[in-house]
Amino acid sequence: MSTGIVAALRHRRRIGAAVGSASVVLLTLLLGACTSSGGSGTAGTVGAAGSTASKLIILEMPFPCGLNQYASDLCNGADTAAKQLPAGFRLEVKTGTNYEDTQGFNNLIQTSLALKPAGLIVFPNGVAAQTPFLNQACAQGAKVIFVDSQANGVKCDVSFETVSAYREGQLDGQWLIAHPPSPNSKQVAVVEQQPGLFSSNDLRVSGFVQTVEAAGYKLVASVVSTNTVDQTRSLVTNLVTAHPGLAGIFSANPYLGDGTNLALAGKHSIVQLATGGLLVDMPAVQNGSVGANAADDPYDEGRVAVQYMADVLQGKHVPVSYLAPTKLIDKADVQQFITVGGMR
Repeated sequence: MSTGIVAALRHRRRIGAAVGSASVVLLTLLLGACTSSGGSGTAGTVGAAGSTASKLIILEMPFPCGLNQYASDLCNGADTAAKQLPAGFRLEVKTGTNYEDTQGFNNLIQTSLALKPAGLIVFPNGVAAQTPFLNQACAQGAKVIFVDSQANGVKCDVSFETVSAYREGQLDGQWLIAHPPSPNSKQVAVVEQQPGLFSSNDLRVSGFVQTVEAAGYKLVASVVSTNTVDQTRSLVTNLVTAHPGLAGIFSANPYLGDGTNLALAGKHSIVQLATGGLLVDMPAVQNGSVGANAADDPYDEGRVAVQYMADVLQGKHVPVSYLAPTKLIDKADVQQFITVGGMR
Protein backbone atom coordinates (compact mmCIF):
# COMPACT_ATOMS: atom_id res chain seq x y z
CA MET A 1 0.00 0.00 0.00
CA SER A 2 1.38 3.45 -0.91
CA THR A 3 2.73 5.93 1.65
CA GLY A 4 -0.13 8.33 0.82
CA ILE A 5 -2.77 5.71 1.54
CA VAL A 6 -1.07 4.68 4.80
CA ALA A 7 -0.93 8.32 5.87
CA ALA A 8 -4.59 8.72 4.98
CA LEU A 9 -5.60 5.77 7.12
CA ARG A 10 -3.59 7.11 10.05
CA HIS A 11 -5.36 10.43 9.70
CA ARG A 12 -8.66 8.59 9.46
CA ARG A 13 -8.04 6.91 12.79
CA ARG A 14 -7.44 10.29 14.41
CA ILE A 15 -10.76 11.69 13.26
CA GLY A 16 -12.49 8.35 13.83
CA ALA A 17 -12.58 8.95 17.58
CA ALA A 18 -15.29 11.52 17.02
CA VAL A 19 -17.47 9.08 15.12
CA GLY A 20 -20.35 7.35 16.90
CA SER A 21 -20.69 3.59 16.73
CA ALA A 22 -23.23 2.07 14.36
CA SER A 23 -25.32 -0.94 15.30
CA VAL A 24 -24.40 -4.04 13.32
CA VAL A 25 -27.12 -6.54 12.59
CA LEU A 26 -25.61 -9.96 12.04
CA LEU A 27 -27.28 -12.36 9.66
CA THR A 28 -26.21 -15.83 8.56
CA LEU A 29 -24.35 -15.87 5.23
CA LEU A 30 -25.49 -18.23 2.56
CA LEU A 31 -23.09 -19.94 0.26
CA GLY A 32 -23.64 -18.28 -3.11
CA ALA A 33 -24.31 -20.00 -6.37
CA CYS A 34 -23.25 -17.53 -9.07
CA THR A 35 -20.86 -19.42 -11.34
CA SER A 36 -19.05 -18.24 -14.46
CA SER A 37 -16.88 -20.41 -16.64
CA GLY A 38 -14.05 -19.58 -18.96
CA GLY A 39 -12.60 -22.21 -21.25
CA SER A 40 -12.78 -25.94 -20.75
CA GLY A 41 -10.55 -28.87 -19.88
CA THR A 42 -9.23 -30.62 -16.81
CA ALA A 43 -7.09 -29.35 -13.97
CA GLY A 44 -3.37 -29.46 -14.59
CA THR A 45 -0.14 -27.72 -13.68
CA VAL A 46 -0.65 -24.12 -12.62
CA GLY A 47 1.52 -21.38 -11.17
CA ALA A 48 5.27 -20.86 -11.15
CA ALA A 49 5.79 -23.66 -8.61
CA GLY A 50 4.21 -26.24 -10.90
CA SER A 51 1.37 -27.11 -8.53
CA THR A 52 -1.19 -29.65 -9.69
CA ALA A 53 -4.04 -27.92 -7.82
CA SER A 54 -7.34 -27.22 -9.50
CA LYS A 55 -7.59 -24.21 -11.81
CA LEU A 56 -10.66 -23.05 -9.95
CA ILE A 57 -10.74 -19.33 -9.09
CA ILE A 58 -13.25 -18.22 -6.46
CA LEU A 59 -14.41 -14.64 -5.99
CA GLU A 60 -15.50 -14.33 -2.33
CA MET A 61 -17.77 -11.42 -1.35
CA PRO A 62 -19.77 -10.78 1.84
CA PHE A 63 -22.73 -9.43 -0.16
CA PRO A 64 -24.72 -10.68 -3.17
CA CYS A 65 -24.06 -9.52 -6.73
CA GLY A 66 -27.55 -8.03 -6.79
CA LEU A 67 -27.08 -5.89 -3.67
CA ASN A 68 -26.67 -2.66 -5.63
CA GLN A 69 -25.13 -1.29 -8.81
CA TYR A 70 -21.62 -1.32 -7.35
CA ALA A 71 -21.89 -5.04 -6.54
CA SER A 72 -23.51 -5.78 -9.89
CA ASP A 73 -20.79 -3.93 -11.83
CA LEU A 74 -18.05 -5.69 -9.86
CA CYS A 75 -19.54 -9.11 -10.62
CA ASN A 76 -20.16 -8.21 -14.28
CA GLY A 77 -16.52 -7.20 -14.67
CA ALA A 78 -15.41 -10.49 -13.13
CA ASP A 79 -17.79 -12.41 -15.41
CA THR A 80 -16.41 -10.63 -18.49
CA ALA A 81 -12.88 -11.70 -17.57
CA ALA A 82 -14.10 -15.24 -16.77
CA LYS A 83 -15.33 -15.65 -20.34
CA GLN A 84 -11.78 -15.00 -21.54
CA LEU A 85 -10.00 -17.39 -19.17
CA PRO A 86 -7.59 -19.95 -20.65
CA ALA A 87 -8.76 -23.51 -21.18
CA GLY A 88 -9.10 -25.41 -17.94
CA PHE A 89 -9.72 -22.33 -15.76
CA ARG A 90 -13.08 -21.39 -14.34
CA LEU A 91 -14.52 -18.76 -12.00
CA GLU A 92 -17.07 -19.28 -9.24
CA VAL A 93 -18.58 -16.42 -7.21
CA LYS A 94 -19.44 -17.18 -3.58
CA THR A 95 -21.45 -14.52 -1.80
CA GLY A 96 -23.08 -13.83 1.55
CA THR A 97 -26.18 -11.88 2.43
CA ASN A 98 -24.96 -9.30 4.95
CA TYR A 99 -21.81 -7.33 4.21
CA GLU A 100 -21.26 -6.58 7.93
CA ASP A 101 -21.31 -10.19 9.13
CA THR A 102 -17.61 -10.92 9.58
CA GLN A 103 -18.05 -14.31 11.25
CA GLY A 104 -20.43 -15.45 8.54
CA PHE A 105 -17.97 -14.40 5.84
CA ASN A 106 -15.17 -16.29 7.58
CA ASN A 107 -17.39 -19.38 7.50
CA LEU A 108 -18.01 -18.83 3.80
CA ILE A 109 -14.27 -18.67 3.08
CA GLN A 110 -13.58 -21.79 5.15
CA THR A 111 -16.34 -23.73 3.41
CA SER A 112 -14.95 -22.70 0.01
CA LEU A 113 -11.53 -24.15 0.89
CA ALA A 114 -13.05 -27.63 0.61
CA LEU A 115 -13.22 -26.99 -3.16
CA LYS A 116 -9.39 -26.70 -3.26
CA PRO A 117 -9.28 -23.46 -5.27
CA ALA A 118 -6.11 -22.44 -7.03
CA GLY A 119 -6.91 -18.78 -6.35
CA LEU A 120 -9.13 -16.71 -4.08
CA ILE A 121 -10.21 -13.16 -4.94
CA VAL A 122 -11.47 -11.75 -1.65
CA PHE A 123 -13.51 -8.65 -0.79
CA PRO A 124 -12.83 -8.53 2.98
CA ASN A 125 -15.25 -7.20 5.58
CA GLY A 126 -12.83 -7.71 8.47
CA VAL A 127 -9.27 -7.96 7.20
CA ALA A 128 -7.66 -9.07 10.47
CA ALA A 129 -10.39 -11.65 11.11
CA GLN A 130 -10.04 -13.10 7.61
CA THR A 131 -6.24 -13.46 7.69
CA PRO A 132 -6.09 -16.87 9.48
CA PHE A 133 -8.62 -18.39 7.09
CA LEU A 134 -6.83 -17.05 4.05
CA ASN A 135 -3.55 -18.46 5.33
CA GLN A 136 -5.29 -21.83 5.36
CA ALA A 137 -5.80 -21.29 1.63
CA CYS A 138 -2.12 -20.43 1.30
CA ALA A 139 -1.23 -23.70 3.04
CA GLN A 140 -3.26 -25.51 0.37
CA GLY A 141 -1.16 -23.86 -2.34
CA ALA A 142 -3.67 -21.17 -3.35
CA LYS A 143 -2.93 -17.55 -4.25
CA VAL A 144 -4.93 -14.59 -2.90
CA ILE A 145 -5.88 -11.29 -4.54
CA PHE A 146 -7.66 -8.66 -2.48
CA VAL A 147 -10.43 -6.38 -3.73
CA ASP A 148 -11.36 -3.10 -1.98
CA SER A 149 -9.40 -3.75 1.27
CA GLN A 150 -6.12 -5.53 1.92
CA ALA A 151 -5.09 -7.65 4.90
CA ASN A 152 -1.56 -7.78 6.25
CA GLY A 153 0.04 -11.12 7.05
CA VAL A 154 -1.53 -13.24 4.31
CA LYS A 155 1.37 -15.36 3.07
CA CYS A 156 0.16 -15.87 -0.51
CA ASP A 157 -1.19 -12.35 -1.17
CA VAL A 158 -0.07 -11.42 -4.69
CA SER A 159 -2.04 -8.30 -5.66
CA PHE A 160 -4.56 -5.70 -4.48
CA GLU A 161 -7.27 -4.25 -6.76
CA THR A 162 -9.45 -1.36 -5.66
CA VAL A 163 -11.17 1.80 -6.80
CA SER A 164 -9.29 5.09 -6.37
CA ALA A 165 -11.17 5.83 -3.16
CA TYR A 166 -8.78 8.39 -1.69
CA ARG A 167 -8.73 10.19 -5.02
CA GLU A 168 -12.55 10.31 -5.07
CA GLY A 169 -12.63 12.16 -1.76
CA GLN A 170 -9.81 14.38 -2.87
CA LEU A 171 -11.59 15.35 -6.10
CA ASP A 172 -14.78 16.25 -4.26
CA GLY A 173 -12.78 18.31 -1.78
CA GLN A 174 -11.01 20.17 -4.55
CA TRP A 175 -14.33 20.93 -6.21
CA LEU A 176 -15.73 22.36 -2.98
CA ILE A 177 -12.68 24.58 -2.55
CA ALA A 178 -13.08 25.87 -6.10
CA HIS A 179 -16.83 26.44 -5.62
CA PRO A 180 -17.23 27.80 -2.07
CA PRO A 181 -20.92 27.59 -1.10
CA SER A 182 -20.82 30.42 1.41
CA PRO A 183 -18.17 33.05 2.17
CA ASN A 184 -19.17 33.01 5.84
CA SER A 185 -18.88 29.30 6.55
CA LYS A 186 -16.21 26.64 6.16
CA GLN A 187 -17.94 23.99 8.22
CA VAL A 188 -18.27 20.56 6.64
CA ALA A 189 -19.61 17.16 7.68
CA VAL A 190 -19.28 13.63 6.37
CA VAL A 191 -21.73 10.75 6.11
CA GLU A 192 -20.03 7.36 6.16
CA GLN A 193 -20.17 3.68 7.03
CA GLN A 194 -18.64 2.36 10.24
CA PRO A 195 -14.93 3.31 10.16
CA GLY A 196 -12.63 0.30 9.87
CA LEU A 197 -15.19 -1.91 8.10
CA PHE A 198 -14.19 -1.08 4.51
CA SER A 199 -11.00 0.76 3.61
CA SER A 200 -12.69 2.37 0.59
CA ASN A 201 -15.04 4.20 2.97
CA ASP A 202 -12.16 5.32 5.20
CA LEU A 203 -10.03 6.44 2.26
CA ARG A 204 -12.82 8.45 0.63
CA VAL A 205 -13.42 10.29 3.90
CA SER A 206 -9.70 10.83 4.46
CA GLY A 207 -9.20 12.17 0.94
CA PHE A 208 -12.03 14.66 1.38
CA VAL A 209 -11.19 15.75 4.93
CA GLN A 210 -7.47 16.17 4.35
CA THR A 211 -8.08 18.18 1.19
CA VAL A 212 -10.61 20.64 2.62
CA GLU A 213 -8.86 21.03 5.97
CA ALA A 214 -5.72 22.11 4.13
CA ALA A 215 -7.82 24.94 2.65
CA GLY A 216 -9.14 26.09 6.03
CA TYR A 217 -12.37 24.09 6.23
CA LYS A 218 -13.31 22.42 9.51
CA LEU A 219 -14.90 19.01 10.00
CA VAL A 220 -17.60 19.65 12.60
CA ALA A 221 -19.48 16.34 12.50
CA SER A 222 -19.49 12.82 11.10
CA VAL A 223 -22.60 10.65 10.80
CA VAL A 224 -22.24 6.87 10.71
CA SER A 225 -25.03 5.09 8.85
CA THR A 226 -25.76 1.86 7.03
CA ASN A 227 -26.69 1.98 3.36
CA THR A 228 -30.37 2.31 4.31
CA VAL A 229 -31.77 5.44 2.70
CA ASP A 230 -34.36 6.12 5.41
CA GLN A 231 -31.85 5.82 8.23
CA THR A 232 -29.37 8.07 6.45
CA ARG A 233 -32.03 10.68 5.71
CA SER A 234 -33.06 10.77 9.37
CA LEU A 235 -29.49 11.05 10.65
CA VAL A 236 -28.57 13.78 8.17
CA THR A 237 -31.75 15.72 8.99
CA ASN A 238 -30.68 15.72 12.64
CA LEU A 239 -27.15 16.66 11.64
CA VAL A 240 -28.31 19.71 9.72
CA THR A 241 -30.51 20.81 12.63
CA ALA A 242 -27.57 20.53 15.04
CA HIS A 243 -25.16 22.37 12.72
CA PRO A 244 -27.05 25.17 10.94
CA GLY A 245 -23.81 26.72 9.66
CA LEU A 246 -22.80 23.78 7.44
CA ALA A 247 -21.33 24.68 4.08
CA GLY A 248 -21.06 21.18 2.66
CA ILE A 249 -21.68 17.48 3.33
CA PHE A 250 -19.61 14.67 1.84
CA SER A 251 -21.32 11.28 1.31
CA ALA A 252 -18.85 8.40 1.26
CA ASN A 253 -20.79 6.10 -1.08
CA PRO A 254 -23.74 6.38 -3.51
CA TYR A 255 -26.34 4.90 -1.16
CA LEU A 256 -25.40 7.20 1.70
CA GLY A 257 -25.58 9.95 -0.90
CA ASP A 258 -29.18 9.09 -1.79
CA GLY A 259 -30.29 9.46 1.82
CA THR A 260 -28.27 12.65 2.22
CA ASN A 261 -29.83 14.11 -0.90
CA LEU A 262 -33.34 13.52 0.46
CA ALA A 263 -32.43 15.16 3.78
CA LEU A 264 -31.02 18.23 2.01
CA ALA A 265 -34.04 18.82 -0.23
CA GLY A 266 -34.72 22.55 -0.25
CA LYS A 267 -31.56 23.41 1.71
CA HIS A 268 -29.72 25.11 -1.14
CA SER A 269 -27.11 26.73 1.08
CA ILE A 270 -25.53 23.33 1.81
CA VAL A 271 -23.55 21.73 -1.00
CA GLN A 272 -23.58 17.95 -1.24
CA LEU A 273 -20.54 16.09 -2.57
CA ALA A 274 -21.23 12.51 -3.68
CA THR A 275 -19.28 9.48 -4.91
CA GLY A 276 -19.75 6.39 -7.06
CA GLY A 277 -20.87 7.95 -10.34
CA LEU A 278 -23.99 5.80 -10.70
CA LEU A 279 -26.04 6.86 -13.72
CA VAL A 280 -29.20 6.89 -11.59
CA ASP A 281 -27.58 9.60 -9.45
CA MET A 282 -26.71 11.90 -12.34
CA PRO A 283 -30.08 13.78 -12.38
CA ALA A 284 -29.13 15.16 -8.95
CA VAL A 285 -25.98 16.59 -10.51
CA GLN A 286 -27.98 17.97 -13.43
CA ASN A 287 -30.47 19.79 -11.20
CA GLY A 288 -27.77 21.09 -8.86
CA SER A 289 -28.83 19.28 -5.68
CA VAL A 290 -25.42 17.54 -5.81
CA GLY A 291 -22.50 19.80 -6.63
CA ALA A 292 -20.11 17.09 -7.78
CA ASN A 293 -19.96 13.30 -7.92
CA ALA A 294 -16.62 11.46 -8.01
CA ALA A 295 -17.24 8.41 -10.20
CA ASP A 296 -15.38 5.11 -9.84
CA ASP A 297 -15.30 1.91 -11.89
CA PRO A 298 -15.99 -1.34 -9.99
CA TYR A 299 -16.52 -3.15 -13.31
CA ASP A 300 -12.87 -2.56 -14.14
CA GLU A 301 -11.91 -3.58 -10.60
CA GLY A 302 -13.59 -6.99 -10.95
CA ARG A 303 -12.33 -7.57 -14.48
CA VAL A 304 -8.71 -6.87 -13.61
CA ALA A 305 -8.80 -9.00 -10.45
CA VAL A 306 -9.84 -12.12 -12.40
CA GLN A 307 -7.41 -11.37 -15.22
CA TYR A 308 -4.52 -10.94 -12.78
CA MET A 309 -5.36 -14.15 -10.93
CA ALA A 310 -5.31 -16.13 -14.16
CA ASP A 311 -1.94 -14.58 -14.99
CA VAL A 312 -0.52 -15.43 -11.57
CA LEU A 313 -1.68 -19.04 -11.84
CA GLN A 314 0.17 -19.28 -15.15
CA GLY A 315 3.38 -18.06 -13.53
CA LYS A 316 3.19 -14.53 -14.93
CA HIS A 317 4.11 -11.33 -13.11
CA VAL A 318 1.30 -8.94 -12.15
CA PRO A 319 1.39 -5.51 -10.45
CA VAL A 320 1.21 -5.61 -6.66
CA SER A 321 -1.63 -3.08 -6.77
CA TYR A 322 -4.10 -1.66 -9.26
CA LEU A 323 -6.36 1.38 -8.92
CA ALA A 324 -9.46 1.47 -11.11
CA PRO A 325 -9.98 4.89 -12.74
CA THR A 326 -12.07 7.69 -11.29
CA LYS A 327 -13.52 10.90 -12.72
CA LEU A 328 -15.18 13.98 -11.25
CA ILE A 329 -18.63 14.77 -12.65
CA ASP A 330 -20.34 18.14 -12.24
CA LYS A 331 -22.82 20.18 -14.28
CA ALA A 332 -20.21 20.97 -16.91
CA ASP A 333 -19.82 17.36 -18.08
CA VAL A 334 -22.71 15.39 -16.61
CA GLN A 335 -24.60 15.18 -19.90
CA GLN A 336 -21.61 13.73 -21.73
CA PHE A 337 -21.10 11.24 -18.89
CA ILE A 338 -24.72 10.08 -19.26
CA THR A 339 -24.46 9.91 -23.05
CA VAL A 340 -21.45 7.59 -23.03
CA GLY A 341 -23.02 5.39 -20.35
CA GLY A 342 -20.83 6.23 -17.37
CA MET A 343 -17.26 5.06 -16.80
CA ARG A 344 -17.59 2.27 -19.37
